[in-house]
Amino acid sequence: MNLYRFLLILLISFPFSLAAQPTLYGKLWLTLESQDTYAGTEVEWQSNASRVGVKDSFKFYKNTEFIYQVEYEFDPVDGKADKKKDRIFKQRNSFLGIKGSYGTIFIGTHDTAVKRSPSKIDQFNDLQADIKNILHGENRMQDLLGYKSPIFAGGFTITLNSIKKSESIIDSLGDATSVSINYKSDSLYVSLANDSDVKGYDNTRASLEMPFNKTKLGFIYQDSKDLSSGTEEDGYVVSASHEISKNSTLKIQLAKSDMKLDSGKQLSIGYDYLLNKNLNLFFFFNDLNENTNLKEKEISAIGFEYKF
Repeated sequence: MNLYRFLLILLISFPFSLAAQPTLYGKLWLTLESQDTYAGTEVEWQSNASRVGVKDSFKFYKNTEFIYQVEYEFDPVDGKADKKKDRIFKQRNSFLGIKGSYGTIFIGTHDTAVKRSPSKIDQFNDLQADIKNILHGENRMQDLLGYKSPIFAGGFTITLNSIKKSESIIDSLGDATSVSINYKSDSLYVSLANDSDVKGYDNTRASLEMPFNKTKLGFIYQDSKDLSSGTEEDGYVVSASHEISKNSTLKIQLAKSDMKLDSGKQLSIGYDYLLNKNLNLFFFFNDLNENTNLKEKEISAIGFEYKF
């Protein structure tokens, strides 16, 4: 499936509708970090998934809308966001879809249901303290056909992903799947999600978040099976945030698992100060350790997140 071919056809078919009110958005997200590793200490600037994108929607039948989004990561520090392919830009969630009273159907490149299921429990998502250092399942997949239901039964939603495992002609949509059922209210968020053969793993992830006045507590438990070896590991994440004032938040998070590191453990502490609705200033400390010491690191960082 060629997402850009589909997008070009639709752009030609609906030129006035699509050109009416497209939204250009993005985020410049930089940190100055001091990293203490097995090899020594290094101080450097780091881009944390800085991005730019365009999105829009328009009605084409009663309460049904066509939606699209094209988003790319860029790296103003190193110049190349996709280092594996030696490219300046790296594709993020980019898709075409139809949204109506029945829910949303979309196709393209997108985060899996499992990756999305913890909502905002990961307090350090896209930073060096991201839970992807500890847990499997933080996947963004190409050739993904997705469905997200409307809210039903007072707070429930369902997300279904049918995924092509690779670009091989042997694989097809549905060879891998990612699904979740979620419940959200003012006092509770709960999610149960499952990957089936996504990047060679079966993952089952349960997430829970509870707000208490100005404090939020979060918990993730995950079981993962490596389909090539049959090895099965579990892990968890515990997080908490406390709103000190209207503009400032203190955060702490602990993640543990043997999935990616032998006796892997990650402790993170952070502080955010929202200067205005577009600019957030922050600090975080991250301690990642495991048995061999080769991948251990301590990171102290200050940075800013500017949204536009």
